[in-house]
Amino acid sequence: MIHVPVTPKTIVSLLVAIGAVTMSEPARADMVRAVVDREIAEACGGTPGELQSEGRIERDLDGDGLEDLIVSHEWMRCTGGMGMAGRSEFCGMQVCSVNIYVRRGSGFDLAREMLGADVRVGSGARPEITMRAHGGDVFGIRLDPAP
Repeated sequence: MIHVPVTPKTIVSLLVAIGAVTMSEPARADMVRAVVDREIAEACGGTPGELQSEGRIERDLDGDGLEDLIVSHEWMRCTGGMGMAGRSEFCGMQVCSVNIYVRRGSGFDLAREMLGADVRVGSGARPEITMRAHGGDVFGIRLDPAP
């Protein structure tokens, strides 16, 4: 048997996880901002940077009804660091890191790390995520359904 201390935070996390309550828009926005800020810090070598709106895609990707998050580094701009011409350090000549996060309870879990460009998300409960690979070929993936 697992013993978990009962605190207001664990109760709210449990209720959010089972869908009994929904997370407020400010709380969800804070979660997204925390992930994006961490990605910028890593990709810009600790120097300031920003992720343009095209590089942040918020959609349900695994069919659980919760908005997930894609961070595409091709849309990241750094004011310093080692990146080429102010780009993310996780970009090459043709493609950049694309990190896909899924909502789990009161946070995000990294589901996939890929290289790509021109990320697009289709429609439907588990939409196809397409992007361009090295050499320009387009490929697509779908995330597994939420547990």
